[in-house]
Amino acid sequence: MKGSATIISICLAALVLWGGCSREEPPPPPAEKIKVVKPIKMPIPQRPKTPLPEGDEKTQGEAQEVKTTALEQRPLETVAREQETVVGEAAGYYTVKKGDSLSDIAERQDVYGDPLKWPLLYRDNMDELGSLPLAEALPDSELPEGLRLRIISPDEARQNLNSRLHKAWAVNVLSATTTEKMTPLAIRLMKRGYPVYITHATVKGKDWVRLRVGFFKHRTEADTQAKEIMSMLHLTGSWATKVEKKELEEFGGY
Repeated sequence: MKGSATIISICLAALVLWGGCSREEPPPPPAEKIKVVKPIKMPIPQRPKTPLPEGDEKTQGEAQEVKTTALEQRPLETVAREQETVVGEAAGYYTVKKGDSLSDIAERQDVYGDPLKWPLLYRDNMDELGSLPLAEALPDSELPEGLRLRIISPDEARQNLNSRLHKAWAVNVLSATTTEKMTPLAIRLMKRGYPVYITHATVKGKDWVRLRVGFFKHRTEADTQAKEIMSMLHLTGSWATKVEKKELEEFGGY
């Protein structure tokens, strides 16, 4: 009986030990959720654009570039008209430079393109040039620097010529091989209001320079003017002539 009790005790002890070893571990507590804090993106403030000073080279360069681009994109006819306006304004006057003479200025391609057309300059600038000494060398004499001389623009010349297309008569005041003797006579006539011009011609292989007054519609007008001019200048041999079309087109606009 005592042995049975001992066996029972041993079995109970074994059961107790087995239960303690087989008991499950309690599950670990749930992990705390970690809150992820996202940084807030603040908008970057935009600095107001401050206009650059007027003298800033970059600003001036950009402005010039815009202006040039706009000019290139405009119709060629518009640009041409504007350029013609600028040229016409410049061609309407000429400022005398150091060393200039009437014949030098008249010879310029942007003026009249012929040194013999100096009377055209003189006629239109009597207020500025009328007090100069009446001398044979006047066309080649140096003018006072800075004088602003009026010249006839191509547009004006075309308009004037249109009004004189039917006036093909002129007075041949004097013909000579040089212009020296013509200068004083031409100036006297211009101071009296006569429309003087000087042209050249080649007759039978010989070169001539002609001092003329024109233009008139009828020969009777030219004859009358020829008599008055001969009387005033004490000349003989002045005569009325019907000019060629080329001469009328060359001088009729002035």
